Amino acid sequence: MVSPHCFLKDLSTELLLNIFGYLDFLDLCRLKQTCTRFNDIINSWDHTLLKVTTIVTNQMNPKFSTKCMHGLSALEKMRIDKNWTIGRYSEKSLLYSKKKIMPWIHMNDQFLWFSRGNEILCFERNYNGINIHKPSFSLKTERNEDIVNFQLNSNFLVCGLREGGIWLIDLCEKSTLFEVEKCHNSDVTSIDMSQRGNLIVSGSKDSILKIWKLEEDPKWNAVESHCQILQDLIWKVSLSEDTSMIAVGTSGKTNSSSIFIHDVERPAHQIIHLGSTKHPDKGICDLRWDGEQTLWSCGYNSFLKRWDIRTGNCEQCFTDPHGSGLYCMDYDYHNTIMVGTQMHGRVILWDIRQTKFVQMYFMESCKGNRYQRSSPIYSLAFDAEYLFTATDQNLNVLDFSVYTGAVKDYSFCA
Repeated sequence: MVSPHCFLKDLSTELLLNIFGYLDFLDLCRLKQTCTRFNDIINSWDHTLLKVTTIVTNQMNPKFSTKCMHGLSALEKMRIDKNWTIGRYSEKSLLYSKKKIMPWIHMNDQFLWFSRGNEILCFERNYNGINIHKPSFSLKTERNEDIVNFQLNSNFLVCGLREGGIWLIDLCEKSTLFEVEKCHNSDVTSIDMSQRGNLIVSGSKDSILKIWKLEEDPKWNAVESHCQILQDLIWKVSLSEDTSMIAVGTSGKTNSSSIFIHDVERPAHQIIHLGSTKHPDKGICDLRWDGEQTLWSCGYNSFLKRWDIRTGNCEQCFTDPHGSGLYCMDYDYHNTIMVGTQMHGRVILWDIRQTKFVQMYFMESCKGNRYQRSSPIYSLAFDAEYLFTATDQNLNVLDFSVYTGAVKDYSFCA
């Protein structure tokens, strides 16, 4: 016999989950607020109650989830995903520089690295974005050369310098291991390093691709193992984490193609070049590997492309709605990609399952009628809650985990 004082909250968890399965997202949010037990059940079992694939907040791939400061519940994923989609966020413009620079950033779940001029800074991440008042460390190049680009793994940070040098930093000791002066005849425009830290690839305006092996005998040093002239200015190099391949993006002024794939083990042998001679991609600014056989590219021609390395064909193509050049990108290795554009401090959010972009974000530090306030996005990084962008005078932090705030919706600007 059922007790006359039996309430809904007294039912077993299994029965409650069956009942809650008939409710939509808004009903579940309201139900969470009625009692502690319902709140605990929905928080614990939201992954079974809500079967919705989100953009940005999905945290599906380990490469992306390890960048995220927090693991989100399904309800939080949906709430924050809505903020990304409609353009609700808070913004801070930090580290203002009176002199215009070309900064670079890199992020993981604990730290944000930021280079400006001849200095590289490391900030600890927190609920305000980053701890701007107390950098974890700050280092300057020994000969005051500007840093153009940098890359890091768990042990080392390697920088490409303005005067053709390479600078290696020990992240554990927070100190310089070595600096190779003028190893290129011009600026080192791009540099990359293997996850094991035993291999460095550098590309330069002198059109030369170089491969270096790190050796400790008895001190750390970089030994050049290969040098190749590509006839074009090199804008980007990218090592695959899954294979021994290197992707090289060039200016495309001389060759009919701008993307070349080489094998680290046989670097003189070009595996494939991407793109057609009839419609070549001119000026590749960024490259990103997506597994063993897929590569993303973006550049001055306003196209974001996904390439199949096996066939050399472009499988997907997205176009900037305003026809601007695309300078940089970041990817969640699932369905979300963000691209920084050439003008007005603008970032585009794409869901790769759709042809139309989802949203655009304009940096406040670049708004205004004066032309000099229009800056490219030189570098960007995002996780499920934050977007970090580097413009010519600021580091910008956009927080999408907010509960209130103005909506800045530019999804109609097509």
